[in-house]
Amino acid sequence: MTKLLTTTIIVFLLTFAMTLSTKAATWEDHSPDQNPDKPWTITFNKPVNKNTVNEKSIYITDSKRVTQNNEITYSDSDQKVHIAPPVGNYRSGETYTLHITQAVHNTDGKPLKAPVTKTFSIKADITYDLASVQANGTTTIVEKFPSFEAAASRMNSNQVVLFQNKIVHMPKGFISTVAYGGSSLTILYAYENLTRQETYVPADTELVYVDSTATSVKVELAGRNFYIKPQNATLLPSQTVTDRTHYKVLKDSLYHLIYSHKTKTFASYEMGAAPRFMQEGVKYYSTDGSHFHNETGALIGTAHQYFQYLPMRSMTRYTAEELDAYIMKQLRSLEEYYPNSTIYKDATTRSKLIGLGTEIKRIERESHVNAMHILALAQHESQYGLSERALDNNNLFGLYVRDDNPSNQVFASVSENIQELVDAFLNKNYLPPGAAYANGTNFGNKAIGMNVKYASDPYWGSKIGGHLYRMDRSMGSKEMANQLKIGLTNPSSLNVRPIPSSAPGTPIIYKYKKMGMPLIILEDQITEKPWIKIRSDKAPYDALYVHGDLVDPLEWQ
Repeated sequence: MTKLLTTTIIVFLLTFAMTLSTKAATWEDHSPDQNPDKPWTITFNKPVNKNTVNEKSIYITDSKRVTQNNEITYSDSDQKVHIAPPVGNYRSGETYTLHITQAVHNTDGKPLKAPVTKTFSIKADITYDLASVQANGTTTIVEKFPSFEAAASRMNSNQVVLFQNKIVHMPKGFISTVAYGGSSLTILYAYENLTRQETYVPADTELVYVDSTATSVKVELAGRNFYIKPQNATLLPSQTVTDRTHYKVLKDSLYHLIYSHKTKTFASYEMGAAPRFMQEGVKYYSTDGSHFHNETGALIGTAHQYFQYLPMRSMTRYTAEELDAYIMKQLRSLEEYYPNSTIYKDATTRSKLIGLGTEIKRIERESHVNAMHILALAQHESQYGLSERALDNNNLFGLYVRDDNPSNQVFASVSENIQELVDAFLNKNYLPPGAAYANGTNFGNKAIGMNVKYASDPYWGSKIGGHLYRMDRSMGSKEMANQLKIGLTNPSSLNVRPIPSSAPGTPIIYKYKKMGMPLIILEDQITEKPWIKIRSDKAPYDALYVHGDLVDPLEWQ
């Protein structure tokens, strides 16, 4: 396969007020023959006040002095300013000027001594190349075209479109995300014009390719379509893909095998009970973990994982004593299974999970967040209470730890850390309808649930659902044996009311503002059919009502 050409990033060395004139900048006066997708990185010799870095303080103009639509970002991870190319890239043969103004200040509040400019030109006669592609990834150019559209219109099922030796269009295949612009994350947008950010995933995430243009790539994840920047995508034509992410059954459990196209290796986890329509020895494929297809893309069956969709507003049937006994059982198992592990050594005496049963059951009663959900989240984020952040900082949940800017915030106790999770995160920003990151009260995936905004890992919600599944199995399967009835909303907006009526004047307690939001059905056979009674996701958590036609009961098996 044609390799992605790495663009050389020019590093500018600038100095703040009264220490060095702009004449000492390390670049030449003019940089010709740059690629149309050229990114720039600016390194300052003193820390920059990132609040002064924006499209007005640093910008690029063309030869007609028209300001370009560049994304200007300051990266906390490398403390540099990154300038992405404009949407659609720079124009072939055009000359541009990079402007760095005195509005940029250092962290002491001092501005740049003088404004700085840098001119550069884009290579002329850039073409889009139609190429054949072999199973081993090698490409052979068949014809050259002046535009993306012209090349794409001539492509057949065994061909791809290249731009500067990089595949930018293909009939079908997969995407492996790549880091770009100083961030390890790939932003997934709602629209083709890349204007509304929906969620994000880390580098080396497999996405299903749907389509592409010169300015965006359409992908599928979690059963819905998103758009990403071409710079974040390595396109993998189907004929070159030998392995991919899939699902399999082993001893009545469903396992998810996640493939890394970068390292050519698999990582797997047990996510829940295997659907009845699945067989051992067969590979199944799904982007949402619920709708499963075979190699040809035909739908084999639909089954949702109970714990991945179980709302956190539920209450576990297990007591504090049972949860504590499970914790010790799990820690003993880790000690025995990993006798040479430095992480799990003496787990039964060192883990921060020990004795949490009473505390998380108190939280469940007072804050209406399921105790099992809190424990499963802690297990996943803290390596069963044995991670460095858990042991040193009492941080069981990765609070304030971001992919590109991790924080080492210390909590006085585990109890304080749990209360922070509930008060500052769950019951403030994630679980209440209408909250800043409200996408459902379940762990979910990248379409619905906390996973949309809480974690970059697209399978974070599924993995924590797996913790809940194994936890329940270890304690006697009370939850699986007595499953709550859960439904998903089917309109884009659904009114929730205090009585089963939409007559004029009937109050609206809150709205579900997104399709597919999970809710707990308390009763679906009330006299006022087709209305159904549900558990409120908003304090005081009483029973409320929605129209039953607007809710789809979930299929578990």
